[in-house]
Amino acid sequence: MPCRPLRAACAPRTALATLYLALLALLAAPLASQARDLTPTGIHADLSPAEISALTAEAYYWGLNIAGFYELRYLYTQLDDPRNPIYSGVNRLNPLYKLMDAKDRYATTVNASTLYSGGMFDVSQEPVVLETTAIAPGRYWSLQTLDQYPRWFLLAGPQFTGNHAQRYLIVGPDWQGDLPAGFASTQIIKAPSAAFSATLRVAVLDRNDPQDLAEARKVIDSFSAGPLSLWQANGGAFPPLAEQPKIRADYRHFPRMAAIGDISKSMTGVDLLQLLSLAVNDSAMTLQRDSRQETDTLARLAPLGIAPGKRFDPAALSSAQRAAVEDGYRTARPIARQAMNEALVDMNGWQLQSSLFYDDLDYRGRAGAQDVAWGSPVHYQSHSIAYLFDDSRGQPLDSDYHYTLTFDVDQLPPVTEFWELPVYDAQGYLVDNPINRYNATSYQYRAGDYHVSEDGKLVFYLQREAPTDPDKKRNWLPLPAEGKFQFAARFYGPMAPLIDGRYAMPQVMRSD
Repeated sequence: MPCRPLRAACAPRTALATLYLALLALLAAPLASQARDLTPTGIHADLSPAEISALTAEAYYWGLNIAGFYELRYLYTQLDDPRNPIYSGVNRLNPLYKLMDAKDRYATTVNASTLYSGGMFDVSQEPVVLETTAIAPGRYWSLQTLDQYPRWFLLAGPQFTGNHAQRYLIVGPDWQGDLPAGFASTQIIKAPSAAFSATLRVAVLDRNDPQDLAEARKVIDSFSAGPLSLWQANGGAFPPLAEQPKIRADYRHFPRMAAIGDISKSMTGVDLLQLLSLAVNDSAMTLQRDSRQETDTLARLAPLGIAPGKRFDPAALSSAQRAAVEDGYRTARPIARQAMNEALVDMNGWQLQSSLFYDDLDYRGRAGAQDVAWGSPVHYQSHSIAYLFDDSRGQPLDSDYHYTLTFDVDQLPPVTEFWELPVYDAQGYLVDNPINRYNATSYQYRAGDYHVSEDGKLVFYLQREAPTDPDKKRNWLPLPAEGKFQFAARFYGPMAPLIDGRYAMPQVMRSD
């Protein structure tokens, strides 16, 4: 379908909205004249099944993160469906005012201690403004942006830039024009790609305190973002979010994108090739034009139908070609995960993911990281993550058993912000439980919510049923009703031992 990225959806027609939509139409007109259909194509007939399988694996390594971005952008900007909670249109924030819980099944290994806001942005036509009012100290928040590779290019928040009122003007990699006079040099950010994602996290200190949740929501509402033209039309500020029109994007897509969702759970090899064929033809998703490695990779992938002017068409595949694609996809996934594992740092049995050891030219390791969670690894200046799948004896964590996790309170994880220990089921979703407890955090520890023994030990009890002892129940982390479980501990504002892996995380001990 023609590539016209921005299209007005139904929106409140205030005078401001009407003016903005008129401006938008003018901005979109040149792009519409350049739009063209892609030629449907299959896989080159000269390729053998083995060659198709090998090239599909290479496409997986190079492009899993890019395919994930393309799919995530579709959910944010195009899938206007009541069952899709993150739809917000393009260049518009979508605040989520509740903490993640076990009912949220559209993303894996989410944290359960921060509210989220964010969206997908496109600066191929004009810059975007991101701004916030001053925020009272004492509560973690961060605003972070990244592109499809992923490259993190703006980190804002108390650990980076402070709590004062802030604003940023983000321009595209090919932007030309006059900058608004009121922006200082440190406020002007050049994005590495015209398409990018922005994520805002705001900590909730006590998920059971309605007043604290209300304060966190106020912080979420202090942020605003949108096109420069909307900001200028409103006198150098943004109107309330409810008055900002939702602009439904019109990027090329195919029907199955509505069903893929979390690519690590539901994407096929054919889906991958379709997504990548659209991504390389998307003018907003700026390729790494200075990368010889990427240029050579794309030249090799062209016979698969991933090429400029071409749209990979599954209907053109023979049964043998389709089987070869899926074989390559299945082959690549464990190889990528192993490459990621080799880049992790053993931290007393926990596997630390720190971007200090990340090489974005290691396509296999990069794909393995995306398979765990899109946008990973995050920049170590923000937070590091430690995964745990096995107990102290090297056996898989299994909810059939009882476990303990014991910290010495004099040797808690060293962070400038806070730490979080969420528990997930085998699929990476938060664990349903009768008291809505999904994690443990340093905020709760400092508030005195946990029992600490006389010898200074903080012991968490991991089991399905609640302990009968009141002190143990205070420190209970519920496990799934059945099956395996896992950890993905977060360390926000990690100190050096949580970046290079020297910190000795306590092991999980099976107690029965």
